[in-house]
Amino acid sequence: MDNFSLKEIVIAERAALLPAIIAIWEASVRASHDFLTDRDIAKLKPVVEKAAASVVTLVVASTDRPVGFMGIEDHKIEMLFLHPSYFRRGIGTALVRYALERYDVSTVDCNEQNIGALAFYERMGFKVTERKAIDDFGNPFPILTMRISERLS
Repeated sequence: MDNFSLKEIVIAERAALLPAIIAIWEASVRASHDFLTDRDIAKLKPVVEKAAASVVTLVVASTDRPVGFMGIEDHKIEMLFLHPSYFRRGIGTALVRYALERYDVSTVDCNEQNIGALAFYERMGFKVTERKAIDDFGNPFPILTMRISERLS
């Protein structure tokens, strides 16, 4: 596992971090969401930027610089993205455990076509409870709602 830290970022401090957060999001999406076109990504970018700026809790994972982030609201992981250079290095697991322990998170939504994320959340103890054929923007990208079924120790 890499040497990294997790830090909650208050809204007043987020503007300075947004360029790094959006760069992480875009790199992560390009590596894991092969069903999205460049046009889809360009349309989603301002939505993600607004969400990252306003989500109730934003946690950033950093080594010597930000390498991932997670947004939490109403006991739900709203977003979790890592730079692809940091996939499978324990940071995503640490972020989810942080959410479970500190915020009693119980749900997350996952793109059905993002097989890696689906497998990750299943390993973390989440199970699919609902499937929506389209995303929140009316796109044909099925969304799976997952609920924690057992907490890992």
